[in-house]
Amino acid sequence: MSSWHPRIDQVRYNAAEQCFEALVTVVTPQGILRIASQYAAPITTEFEEAARGLWIRARLRLGTPEIMQVRLPDLPAPEVELAA
Repeated sequence: MSSWHPRIDQVRYNAAEQCFEALVTVVTPQGILRIASQYAAPITTEFEEAARGLWIRARLRLGTPEIMQVRLPDLPAPEVELAA
C-alpha cells in the first residue's frame, strides 16, 4: 500500500541555519521511508507552511543517494486472537 500522506516527526528550528528540520516518513510499495528534511524560513513561520515546505523538500530529495534516508521493510501484520 502506498501512502503519500507524510508523517513529519521531530520538527525543530535550527537558529544557526535559520531553518526548520524534521524527519519525514512515507509509506511506499517497498516499505517505510524516512527522509531528513530542511526548510529555510524564519522562526515566525506558521507550522502548516513549515510542514508543507519540509514535505516538498523531502519529496525532491527522494532517491538522492547523498541525502540521509532510511528504508524500513514492511512489518507483518500482528496476529489477532479471536474470542471464542
